[in-house]
Amino acid sequence: MLWIVGILIGLILGLTGAGGSVFAVPLLIWVIGLAPSQAMGVSLGVVAIAALFGVIARLRSGEIQWLPALVYATLGSAFTPAGQWLNQRIDEHWLMTGFGGLVLIIALRLWLQASRSPQETKAVRASVSPGQDEGGAVCRMINDQPFRIGLPCAAGMSGGAILTGLLSGLFGVGGGFIIVPTLLFLTGITIRQAVATSLVVISAVGISGFSSFLLRGGSPGSDILLQVGAGGIVGMTAGMLCSRFLSGPVLQKLFAVMMLAIAAVTLYTQYA
Repeated sequence: MLWIVGILIGLILGLTGAGGSVFAVPLLIWVIGLAPSQAMGVSLGVVAIAALFGVIARLRSGEIQWLPALVYATLGSAFTPAGQWLNQRIDEHWLMTGFGGLVLIIALRLWLQASRSPQETKAVRASVSPGQDEGGAVCRMINDQPFRIGLPCAAGMSGGAILTGLLSGLFGVGGGFIIVPTLLFLTGITIRQAVATSLVVISAVGISGFSSFLLRGGSPGSDILLQVGAGGIVGMTAGMLCSRFLSGPVLQKLFAVMMLAIAAVTLYTQYA
């Protein structure tokens, strides 16, 4: 069962454009039976393993934009322990309520994106098609030359990175649903480059959050982490193979409906 959960997590990370890691927490709670706070800590470790595997697979592609990746990874990792600190001080009822609300927001965003901009849904974590540059970016890279770093660029990128770190630590999510659209808006890089860059950030904040979870006395259980993590790598590999055939607006809407179901069940269990 642990392997199956890991495969599902990795497969969703490989197929969805953003927000796939939010499936990890409910699966760890409902299927494996972990407490919410423990599931959110373990989720960061599992997601970090799968994302790191994705980074290794993309190193030779030249798609990773290292400057924004390092800015996001540094600030995001610095603030992930703060999110973990909040996680330990919020009652589980409100923690799960907030998680359900977050999943609801992500689901609505995915559905609207698939409806209004279906071309963008061809971008998936593991294997994506080239996109088009966005105009008007405040820290745009021109003709593959270094990014222009000014106050608007630094402020926007820092804000996105801090929010990513806080939410990652608080809810055990990877933060790709923030990273990808923020990179597209700020830098004007292609969708392909944005999702590749996001893997670096997700792996960094995941490692930071999981380390903080361990330092605060969290106990993931070596069998759980190893088996679910190994399953995540298998799932990510499957996502790499399947994404070219399955990506698109229909798939994204399907995942949005699944997320709505998770949000509904999560909120129902807290108020039923």
